[in-house]
Amino acid sequence: MKEIVKMLKVQYEDGYKMLKNAVEICPDGLWKADNNGLPIWNQIVHALIGSDFWLRLDYTADFESSFSLPDNLGEKLFQDEWCSENDGFMTKEQVMDCFKKFDVKKDKFFDSLSDEMLCRQILDDMDFTYLSVICAQIRHIMCHVGMCEDAIIAFGGEEIPWVAFGEN
Repeated sequence: MKEIVKMLKVQYEDGYKMLKNAVEICPDGLWKADNNGLPIWNQIVHALIGSDFWLRLDYTADFESSFSLPDNLGEKLFQDEWCSENDGFMTKEQVMDCFKKFDVKKDKFFDSLSDEMLCRQILDDMDFTYLSVICAQIRHIMCHVGMCEDAIIAFGGEEIPWVAFGEN
């Protein structure tokens, strides 16, 4: 049975689409700006890296990222550090390439789950389950969607289009 998995995927996808929409509507003048130490591009990549790390089937294997990040930024991004304008930035095209690569992984992940697997502990030394990491990633993405939207609106840009219940 996959009814709960299907609903979780819809909820995840809605936030994921909103994160992708943030790339498309972010004004160019804000994209790489410092934004109080949280550049828009960096927030989006940070959220994607989090999902790339957590949405996987084998948590005992060494993590291999789906993304090939620029050499000058990769180490900082994988260490969960924020980049400044002096560090460089990823272009919108580079970030959209990350979305394209992750699309394949996330679909494979959700397609491999069953409702019965959701409450299965993923690591012996932690109480995390597939359900808990999926829910955490939904919240993580929506946190950054909200932060990006706030910065975009303050800069004079548009709201990020709302996506809900898979209707968009």
